[in-house]
Amino acid sequence: MIIINNIQSEILENLARYKFLCTSQVKYITGKSMTYVRENLSLLIERGYIKAYQLDKRNSENMYYLSDKGKDVIISHEKAFAENIKLPVGTPLVVRDFQHRKNFLDIHIALYQYLSSKGIEILKFHAYYDKTGNNRTAHNLESKTKLALDKEGNEFFMPDGICITYDYEIDEKNIYLIEMYNGKDTIRVLQQLAKHSRAIAVGSPAKRFGIAKNPNILCVFEFESSKQAVMKRLLTNERFKPLADFFFFASLEDLKKDFIHAWHNVNEKFLVF
Repeated sequence: MIIINNIQSEILENLARYKFLCTSQVKYITGKSMTYVRENLSLLIERGYIKAYQLDKRNSENMYYLSDKGKDVIISHEKAFAENIKLPVGTPLVVRDFQHRKNFLDIHIALYQYLSSKGIEILKFHAYYDKTGNNRTAHNLESKTKLALDKEGNEFFMPDGICITYDYEIDEKNIYLIEMYNGKDTIRVLQQLAKHSRAIAVGSPAKRFGIAKNPNILCVFEFESSKQAVMKRLLTNERFKPLADFFFFASLEDLKKDFIHAWHNVNEKFLVF
């Protein structure tokens, strides 16, 4: 069996869970010093267990992901996961969504840590960068978060994330659709939320996952001011009112400080997982 130390094992396990992690996120998860984290990340790269690249050359952080060899190491150590090992197919394209992807990973980390502390299992977690199919032969590559906007399946949209949970204590499954909003484009956010409303109206999330209930929509904002602006607009939207209790809002800063108390809707109700 290949010998790796505890922090290297922890890094591999978390890359298997989250698919990508930035240097600072590895430091946060492991609780180790940045120097020690960088040293072990370098060793894992040298041994071919992980790979790294920068999504945005203006950012000094690397983003890491598992290699096939790293996946084999995890399997050889008989590590078990609630979800499948997250391994990018091929070489990830260098794209310019570094900050958005990093912020979305922060949400995933906080969500996983909170639900785990409550004994709630994540049955599925799909991110917008998780793909199914292939473009090389079948030309059918698409995001795993793709959801229908009409009953005929002619229109679709892709939320940033989909999370399916199971609470063993009460034998209940729930669907959460997740959005990370960077920037201050309020109109774009409202247009996206309208698509979520349409998906709820036709029941596409419930149908896709075989769970007879509507999803909760978790909307995270880079800026508190943007969150407040969107919620103010929604308060005056008569068409939104019947669905208001399905939509919950949080700033990324509040979510990272106190995950469960960060969420509330326009009716001032708090989210209960």
